[in-house]
Amino acid sequence: MNTLEALQARKSIRGYLDKPVEADKLKTILKYGNKAPNAGPIHMSVIQNANLLKEINDVATEAGLKSDNDFLKQRLAIPGYKLLYGAPVLIVLSAPDGEFSAANTACAATNMCIAATELELGTCYLAGFLLAFTAKPELLQKIGIPEGFKPRCGMIIGYEGPDQIPGMEWIEDYSNINYVD
Repeated sequence: MNTLEALQARKSIRGYLDKPVEADKLKTILKYGNKAPNAGPIHMSVIQNANLLKEINDVATEAGLKSDNDFLKQRLAIPGYKLLYGAPVLIVLSAPDGEFSAANTACAATNMCIAATELELGTCYLAGFLLAFTAKPELLQKIGIPEGFKPRCGMIIGYEGPDQIPGMEWIEDYSNINYVD
């Protein structure tokens, strides 16, 4: 698979097999996260501990149900729905406060999604789970977030299983592009 094929094949996976991700594949994915364009530091916390993944999922779910986010509440109302979709790996991307922090972490996550696709792994870019760190700040220490850094986004990785909820179908539409000569 070349880069363009990986970009075409990439999709958000919302259900994972109970199968660990091999260390060498994870190392490759992280390598390409670090090669992403950036304008400042980022930190990646790689979580594979099933108990910690469950705790983050459960705390974020409880916080989501109490939030004002109607979309999230709708998702959480789906029977059996899990914010982390049962993935065996969660990577939390953090950065210090700054003008480019969100862009830096999003670029790293994008690179990792494409690398994982090349390695025949599924991914999903996430933000809803971040509620766990506001609801239970001690989780920041548990996952090794450095002083002065704040979780900005995350991605889950694993082998594709049955979807918990249907994803959005990609529609080839270029009406959002304006060429200026």
